[in-house]
Amino acid sequence: MFERSALSECEMVTMRCVWNLGKDATAFNIINMLSEDYGLSYKETTVYTFLTKLKDKGFVKTIRKGVTYYVPLVSEQEYQNKMAKQYLRFWFNGNVAAAVRAVIDGESLSRRELQNIRQALKDC
Repeated sequence: MFERSALSECEMVTMRCVWNLGKDATAFNIINMLSEDYGLSYKETTVYTFLTKLKDKGFVKTIRKGVTYYVPLVSEQEYQNKMAKQYLRFWFNGNVAAAVRAVIDGESLSRRELQNIRQALKDC
């Protein structure tokens, strides 16, 4: 697992754009996605600051081919897993059952969602 600094909320949504855009992750495309998909109207300089921080933290690298492309060094799945484990340790002292109860408490789960949860538990 990787050891990197945690992402701020703004960095996280910017990183999500990088993951979603894949090989087409340019600052221009990221700015458009932030606006269109997330309703966030950041100035260009602000987005460049987020991208610089992501690079400094080791989440992306840049490749220059006329324009600069941002390439993820960490997969979305890797980051999700790390954050889930940190959350589990901090809030639930590693108690998975308590975490699952907290997540589904008050939720109206469909039969399909319950089946998926049961299958996931069987697969463990």
